[in-house]
Amino acid sequence: MYKKLEINPSARNALQSGHPWIFSGKVLSHLADYENGEVVYVYCEGKFLGTGFVSPNNSICVRMISRSREVVEKDFFIQRFLQLKSLKQRVLSGETNMYRFCFSEADFVPGLIVDVYGKNLVIQTNSAGVMKNLNVIKDALIETLNPSAIIDRTDEDTYKLEHFVSDKPRERVLHGSLDSDIMQLKENGILFYVDIVNGHKTGFYLDQRENRELVGKISSGKRILNLCSYTGGFTLYGLKNNADFAVSVDVSSKALSLLSRNVELNGFKAEKSVTVKADMFDFVSNEDLEKYDIVIVDPPAFAKHVSESKQAEKAYKFINSAVLKKVKPATFILTSSCTSVVNADMFSEIIEKSIRDSRRNVKIIKKTFLPSDHPSLFHFIETEYLKSFLLYAL
Repeated sequence: MYKKLEINPSARNALQSGHPWIFSGKVLSHLADYENGEVVYVYCEGKFLGTGFVSPNNSICVRMISRSREVVEKDFFIQRFLQLKSLKQRVLSGETNMYRFCFSEADFVPGLIVDVYGKNLVIQTNSAGVMKNLNVIKDALIETLNPSAIIDRTDEDTYKLEHFVSDKPRERVLHGSLDSDIMQLKENGILFYVDIVNGHKTGFYLDQRENRELVGKISSGKRILNLCSYTGGFTLYGLKNNADFAVSVDVSSKALSLLSRNVELNGFKAEKSVTVKADMFDFVSNEDLEKYDIVIVDPPAFAKHVSESKQAEKAYKFINSAVLKKVKPATFILTSSCTSVVNADMFSEIIEKSIRDSRRNVKIIKKTFLPSDHPSLFHFIETEYLKSFLLYAL
């Protein structure tokens, strides 16, 4: 039904070990014979290996959909989404109505992010194959989840990277309508106002849910500093669990305003929450950190490309060293990196160097990756972009 695409034995070995990408240098077929985003059957030395999306002009040339011979139509996506619906319901609390429904390669729909926000879906498309099949995917999502609205948060740079051009303006709302950009949602029973149209990522940092729970468990009677607080995820978990107070630092006035609304929404005392509009690096350099018992270091990604990784490493080293040097004994530090080009080994080395630089004893209480609605794959470290340590400085 679909064209065949031949790859070399090196790519075959990578696929069979579980890596879902084939790079253009490993393809033996003539790439000019394929349309951007079309479905192909992948072969090596005459043996069928699986089904994938092809992007003939990209370094990541094929993204594998399945090891089986699939017909990629509406029913295919419906079956994928029904499987995901069953799985996500099992791993999430009934007191949570915002979560990651589809996590691209890790959920075997490569290039598709689908996040649930109550009755609404926010999607991001990161492969030409998904872009080409977007209308079919939309219909499958409607049939599977019956959303009130589907919002596409894919930016134009991503379309350009995938060489997927269009003469028509792209629609932001693919299905239904929104009463407001900002809606009230819940995570483990804690209420949040979330801006799903203009907020960071798809509206909220869903990937930090389990780390927020972790911080909540140690917050009773503690004084919290939440750096790069955004709209207050860690702050609200602390206050919910009887923290003495929380200071939330962010460069965005809009995010801090929404944070204050979230504090009020949950009925927490306003005097227990202080917001500070400041750059994280300036704040840490000038603030007395000995007044805090828990410090959250959760900056946005410092780099998007491998060429920027050294710069990102320096930024992580500076902020973690500074915090470790300035906190009082018996302080918890939850430090994270969501920079994908700084992998787990690199981030571990940065934290080790920061501890050494601080000249103090530090325990690793817990090392975490992504929460259960963000699965990962063996031999595909790209799915493990979020790395975190809960440290205890003595």
